[in-house]
Amino acid sequence: MNASSRRRLVRQITIYGSALVVFVLMAFPLYGLLLTSLQPETVIRSRDVQFLPSTLYFEHFRAVLAPGHIVPLREGILNSLLVSILTAAVCLIVALPAAYALSRLRVPGKNAMLVAMVSVYFLPTTIFLIPMFVLFVSWGINDTFLSLVLAYSGFILPFEIWILKTFIDRLPREVEDAARIDGCTHMQVMRHVVLPMVRPGIMAGFIFAFILSWIEFLTPLIFTSDIKISTVALGMFRSTIDIEVGQQAAAAVLTLLPVALLMIVFQRLITQVLMAGADR
Repeated sequence: MNASSRRRLVRQITIYGSALVVFVLMAFPLYGLLLTSLQPETVIRSRDVQFLPSTLYFEHFRAVLAPGHIVPLREGILNSLLVSILTAAVCLIVALPAAYALSRLRVPGKNAMLVAMVSVYFLPTTIFLIPMFVLFVSWGINDTFLSLVLAYSGFILPFEIWILKTFIDRLPREVEDAARIDGCTHMQVMRHVVLPMVRPGIMAGFIFAFILSWIEFLTPLIFTSDIKISTVALGMFRSTIDIEVGQQAAAAVLTLLPVALLMIVFQRLITQVLMAGADR
C-alpha cells in the first residue's frame, strides 16, 4: 500500500469513526428514553435497569393514552396535529408567491428583505411573543387555535420562503420565458410551470413547517391556558410531580415518534434542503 492509499484509508477511518462517535452520543439518550418507557416503574427506580431488557413492558404507553390521564397526551396529539397541518398549509400558501417574487421579479430591496427575514432568528423569541400576545388579546383570539397558527406561521415563514426560493432559483428560466412568450402572466407561469417543477421544495417546506410547529413549546406556553387546546409539547409538562417516570418517558417517545418517522422517511429530501446553498 503506497503513501496515498494509506492517507486515504486514514482519512476514511477518521471520518467514519467521528461519525460513529457523534451517532452514539446522539442515539444513547434516545435509547435511554425508550428503555425507560419499556420497563416497570419498580425497575426504573432501582439499580436493576437492564441495558438490554429480556421483556418489554407496554403498560406506560397504555396508561398515557387512556382518557383522563394526568398528562393530556391524546388530546395534545390531536391538537398538535391540527395546528401543525394548518400552519404548514398557511406557510406554503404565503411563502410560495413570496419566494417566486424574490427569486424572479425585480423587487426593490429584495436582498435587504432576505437579510431582515434571516435576522429574525438571531433575536430572542420573547421579543416577538409578548407584543403578539397583547395584540391577540386585543383582537379576542388569545387562547385559540387561530392564535397558535398565526404565531407559528410568523416564525416559520422566513425559513419557508428561503427553502422555496432556493428551489425556484435552480429552475431553468428558459421554460418560464417560453411560457411568457406564449402569453402567460406571472401568476399563470407560477401556477402551471413553477409549481409542478418545485414540488420537492413544497414537500420539504411542508415537512419542516410541520416539525417546527409540532415541537414548539414556548409559544403555546404563553398563548394558551385552556387545557382543551394544549399542544403535545406543552401537555407533557402540565402534570404533577406524582406522575411515574416510565409514563413520562412513554409520553416523550410518543411525542418524538412523528418527527422521527418524518426524518427517516424524508431524510434524503431534508438533506437536500439543508445542503441547498452549498453549491451556490
